[in-house]
Amino acid sequence: MKESEGGAIRLSCIHMRTIESKDNPLYKMLQGSATASFARKHRLLTVEGIRHTADLARFGRLPDYLFFSDDEKGKKAMDLLLAQEGAFSGLLGEEQLILLEPRLFEKASLQKSPSGVMAMLEFRLPQLEEWLSEGEGKKRRKLLVLEEIQDPGNVGTLIRTADAFNYDGVLLLEGTASVWNPKTGASAAGSIFHLPLLESEDTEKSLSLLKEAGFTLIAADMEGESLAGFSWPEGDFALLLGNEGRGLTECALGLADGRAAIPMGGRAESLNVASAGAILMWAGFQGGSQDTLDMESHDSV
Repeated sequence: MKESEGGAIRLSCIHMRTIESKDNPLYKMLQGSATASFARKHRLLTVEGIRHTADLARFGRLPDYLFFSDDEKGKKAMDLLLAQEGAFSGLLGEEQLILLEPRLFEKASLQKSPSGVMAMLEFRLPQLEEWLSEGEGKKRRKLLVLEEIQDPGNVGTLIRTADAFNYDGVLLLEGTASVWNPKTGASAAGSIFHLPLLESEDTEKSLSLLKEAGFTLIAADMEGESLAGFSWPEGDFALLLGNEGRGLTECALGLADGRAAIPMGGRAESLNVASAGAILMWAGFQGGSQDTLDMESHDSV
């Protein structure tokens, strides 16, 4: 049963609004959030899929709006997310629950086969200074720093890997694919809600701030010291990864305190930055004595 545009409906005992026009302001905002520039301007993130949407509640992040497709996939998502045992049961008002015509939902979705549910929420990124201040006193902080990594899939994968290896944050420098790009969020698979993400357009200033705060800067560099003999800092450090083709800029390399290279015995000239980043982050993770002791308490794959 449906009412007019913007009205309320009752479906499976759940009250929600329905949107049937592409000119609806809220729908336009949902569509706009699929572009990085619009999402950044309005500080919006969208999450698709039942599991990833449910994870928001598990991470303590309530969406501003939940959008459901008015079809069987949408009904399944409602049953799983809004029913008595659902992740969002009783947590959202009917103004936050939106039913979309299937054609509108499909047009707004970035998935080849839409899953029937999308969440939209405001997302704030802390400033580097704020992050440094809040983390004072924490033992062996580990920060991943990405410079001019342009592929959002690589950026999302690196964020996910940093989360897996217990890094304390990820700093995205100028020229790096934005966290506001939906493809970044999709590749991160929920990890964008697990650890602080920071952005900066001033590489020199940001890296200088880290050094002033006592961080050792380790640059990934093919001409650097082999990991086989590399000594990781016992204290706070930041791992710097650069552009897929060019690597780190001279500015970043010039500020680095050490350079690490991955030894390779095969014929490949280099590794994809996400693969290289995973190896280096793992090495940094186990490089501190406390982290090595703590590994047994973490899951393995």
